[in-house]
Amino acid sequence: MKPGTLALAAAALLAAAAPRARAQQQERAHLGVDRLGSFLSWAWTDHGTHGHELGADLDIGSIFSPRLRLAVGLNYFHADIDRRDHLAQPVDGTFHDFSVHAEASYEIVRIGRLGPYVGAGVGVHWRGSDINNDVDNTARLYKGAVVGGDFFGGTTFALSQSRRYSLYAEARRVEAQNVERSLARLGIIIRFR
Repeated sequence: MKPGTLALAAAALLAAAAPRARAQQQERAHLGVDRLGSFLSWAWTDHGTHGHELGADLDIGSIFSPRLRLAVGLNYFHADIDRRDHLAQPVDGTFHDFSVHAEASYEIVRIGRLGPYVGAGVGVHWRGSDINNDVDNTARLYKGAVVGGDFFGGTTFALSQSRRYSLYAEARRVEAQNVERSLARLGIIIRFR
């Protein structure tokens, strides 16, 4: 083999290996701000109607495996009250929940641009309400802070091969006293690395 051909073959091998090495480097577990996500959710809530939630999550990296991700976030939930007072009259008002949470998610498998995942988290929920003619003091149910848990599953869909921008769809259950809810969430993720 001629020296020029050998050098050309070596350069071709290096060029082919560079994207693979870069991908492997990006796929290592690491801590540090990695992604920002924002979402809107439609909610089916216990003792409420017309519920919706919006918020943002900050991915703070991965541990043990690049598939096990950690995130912190802020959520705001709002719904109309669906309760009756002792006179069997509907309670007229709304309630809300502002929460701060930490969660872990695990990407089960990557299929092309899809990345199905499951996860769980814990959060602190600050509850409040706006109730007219509160005969039974229903507002007491929506006062103060409580700790709650989240359980969820969904999938990401990368808009490009680099996965810099992704959409996601998720089903989530939030268990927190008097603001329990099931959510269908749609969001977008922007990757920094």
